[in-house]
Amino acid sequence: MTTVDLAALRRDIASLGERNARAAQRSAFDFGDNDIDRVFREGMQRGAVHEIFAEEAGDAGAATGFAIALVLRASPDQSPVLWLEEDFAAQENGFPYAPGLQNIGLDPQRLIIVRCASPQDVLKAASDSLGIRGTGAVVIAPRSNPKCLDLTASRKLLLTAQQTDVPAFLLRLGAYPSENAAVTRWLIRAAPSQSSGANAPGHPVFDATLIRNRQGMTGHWILQWESDDHVFRQIEPVSGTMVSAPSYRPPQTRKSGTRPY
Repeated sequence: MTTVDLAALRRDIASLGERNARAAQRSAFDFGDNDIDRVFREGMQRGAVHEIFAEEAGDAGAATGFAIALVLRASPDQSPVLWLEEDFAAQENGFPYAPGLQNIGLDPQRLIIVRCASPQDVLKAASDSLGIRGTGAVVIAPRSNPKCLDLTASRKLLLTAQQTDVPAFLLRLGAYPSENAAVTRWLIRAAPSQSSGANAPGHPVFDATLIRNRQGMTGHWILQWESDDHVFRQIEPVSGTMVSAPSYRPPQTRKSGTRPY
């Protein structure tokens, strides 16, 4: 896991990408679970922009974990993964923890972190990164709702991802949904894991709602991530849990149960 400046980005990815050039890149990827894969017909588009929101501030870790799991489903083994964020992200969210990445299934050596001075620089780095063939995936994590991340900017990201068949994952922490060109939009909550026995911790579990799908249907699932096999399994929710409303949802909307998307 390294932090690099933008000037070194293309050189680093080019050398890493050469080792993976022979690996066939799929134009689509699946979840490994028949029920959820059915809503995507021929799979989730690989060369596309997929957007992931945390339902509440406390669900940021779950949304991040879900994004990493999608990266692992979408990218060839050992291909480089770029993580693009603003400079203050380390103070705001902490630095990615290598043992935690390994626990969810991502080799820290695959991760290249690029920290930028502004949201505009994050999007510029994202466009450059998506244009490099051989990149496994690009995680774009601007904080909140920067004005520069508008419909035009997201369309540019989408077109570049389609041209190179590199998946882009917009990780939207501290943000609320707005109009953009993302092919899918996910709302993620943390969910209780199921113990593997003797009170040992179980696999990560995500309460995942697909609220936009330009490929077909939407839906809601409780998904367990099995990091050894890099697959999702749909499971029954643990009884006794309560669903809370997002912090950005107005009180009258919370009562009605509708979503402002």
